[in-house]
Amino acid sequence: MRWRLARFRRSVAEWLDRAGSLARAGTVRQKVCPACRALVDARDSRCPFCDERLSALDRVGIKRLLGGLLPEGPRYTLALLFVNFVLFGLALLSASRSGVGLEPIFGHMPARTLVDLGGRDYHVWDGQWWRLVTAVFLHANLIHLLFNSLVLFDLGPSVEEMYGTSRFLVLYVLAGVAGSLASSLVHPFSITVGCSGALFGLIGVMIAYGYRHRTGLGEQVRSMYLRWAVYGLFLGFVIPGVDNAAHVGGLLGGLIFGALVSDTPSFTRRGIFGWRLAGHLAVALVTICFLLVGLHYGR
Repeated sequence: MRWRLARFRRSVAEWLDRAGSLARAGTVRQKVCPACRALVDARDSRCPFCDERLSALDRVGIKRLLGGLLPEGPRYTLALLFVNFVLFGLALLSASRSGVGLEPIFGHMPARTLVDLGGRDYHVWDGQWWRLVTAVFLHANLIHLLFNSLVLFDLGPSVEEMYGTSRFLVLYVLAGVAGSLASSLVHPFSITVGCSGALFGLIGVMIAYGYRHRTGLGEQVRSMYLRWAVYGLFLGFVIPGVDNAAHVGGLLGGLIFGALVSDTPSFTRRGIFGWRLAGHLAVALVTICFLLVGLHYGR
């Protein structure tokens, strides 16, 4: 009993020590810019280096406090997850109006619904290029969505923190397009949806990071994400219906991006402005593509 009581006291003391450390970390008032990762004054509402808007949630203390209580989830990763779930809800609503019911939750979304909402099919070769982008944000069923969301939630924060929000978003869109384009070349008459090509792009850029940095950390990152790539491609070959062409295309896109783009934050105004502009252009491209889907809906 004395041993158990002593163990309980040690557990309580350790818990109080961790809680105290977390509380002390929460008192740090400086802010970290989510775009260029610069450390700025707590009173700044905009980053003096890149003019990114700052909020109270960008305070170092709050980030540490939330990081100790909740899983880390940078803004664009959460935004992409939100968009994917919203579009899946719209697809379910569209399918239910056609009389399919809730079967697409665990079965398969009707082909017509996917095509109407921007799924990638042979229309790409008829001039509807925007399907290369919109297909990245659609999913065939709930299992497909949840699996990709888990991978994005696990992988996205690491890439976004390492490369910054703007580069992360540009990489995600470019890798997704590369996957869609590879799928179009290999399976021109199939209907393809899903963000797995973009996810393999994130894996590819982390592999490139490992080769770029010849350090112990770089070797660990390279080894881990090489295994991710091998396992993912292997599952793509053994599971029927998986589009491995999109996986390979996205992986190559991520490798090329990682070889050409450094993870080092930009310190010049020109570099910071350039990546901010590229991020805004990526958002504009996705928005324009879905507007074009709306103009061609039901045709």
